[in-house]
Amino acid sequence: MVVYVPNAALTPLNKGASCDSCSSLFSGSPIAVAQTDAKGQFSLRNAPEGDNIPLVVQIGKWRRLYTLPKVIGCQDNAQPDKLLRLPKNRSEGDIPNIAISTGEADTLECLLRRIGVDASEYVPGAGTQGSVHIFRGEDSDDKLAHDTAPSAPRSADALWSSKNSLMSYDILLLSCEGQETERMNQRALYEYANAGGRVFASHYHYAWFSSGPFGSENLASWDEGGNDIGDTDGDIVTQLADGRPFPKGRAFADWLANVDALEDGKLPIDEARNNASVSASNTPSQPWILADEDSEAPGAALYFSFNTPTATVTSPDAPALYCGRVVFSGLHVGAASGDEDDDPVPTGCADRALSPQEAALEFMLFDLSSCVMEDDRPPEPPPVVILE
Repeated sequence: MVVYVPNAALTPLNKGASCDSCSSLFSGSPIAVAQTDAKGQFSLRNAPEGDNIPLVVQIGKWRRLYTLPKVIGCQDNAQPDKLLRLPKNRSEGDIPNIAISTGEADTLECLLRRIGVDASEYVPGAGTQGSVHIFRGEDSDDKLAHDTAPSAPRSADALWSSKNSLMSYDILLLSCEGQETERMNQRALYEYANAGGRVFASHYHYAWFSSGPFGSENLASWDEGGNDIGDTDGDIVTQLADGRPFPKGRAFADWLANVDALEDGKLPIDEARNNASVSASNTPSQPWILADEDSEAPGAALYFSFNTPTATVTSPDAPALYCGRVVFSGLHVGAASGDEDDDPVPTGCADRALSPQEAALEFMLFDLSSCVMEDDRPPEPPPVVILE
């Protein structure tokens, strides 16, 4: 998370998918900037002193503006633990526009409740009254996709029916439907991601990527089906395929350790799925979690990401021209959640602490929200404005 002192009014953040540079997401002419570490701590140097000092906390399009009553120069000005956080509703600050397609086999929609987003932000379908927009996925043979009250529109009819329908949303979360996704508009999702959309897809939603436009982009070796490999441990990836450091992977491992999600350095996972293998030859993709050597499927990519468009045209000395980002997950939120399948969203979401695999999902959600950069680069804060 980036923390900064602005020296001017903040610019409103645009809603919907867009191809933003990292620096374009920040405004207010920052004069003191810091990044939080794995414990959420930061040291903001050269901050102005005095009364009513503005302070912004931000990740991508999550943003909240605080006013510190007093900052005293030449000494630490420690703030109470957990005082500075991202907004839980739109009255507190900016929240990205998020669309969630539900399913009957997982409860990805409940993750946002457990990380602190207010239930009032949930609305069925499109509209302006909330930031979390629920759409119903397809029903399976024996269960219905999770729904809202009043009922939400079908995802295939109102969400991914066209690229334009998707472009209203900064982030798209696809919760497992218990079967391969039906009535897909693969071209719409492909164009949405390439235009700056962020996509988080779990389990059976591999169907978006194993065929169609994404199917020709060498993302992974796909193994179709349920492929439940049971409870297993995951290894956190901290190196790139060529042996260089993977900075975000290292930050991921440190953060999971700090929130006590690891056991002996590994992530315990309930009901993992093996649908993807990512090797060095799958050049667009970066694995984050691999099934460990004692798993039924050692080395299976339980989490991997790729930036879009995957084929960017740059000079050898220029950075890749990425706009969007996609995460595929073989982990279910519902496997360790206690969510009520038959209750409407979000009242059926269990009020409990995050499971280890949900903690991993939380990190990946906020990473998905942040600006898109190459995997060999560490996150960078916005530039500081030097006052004359």
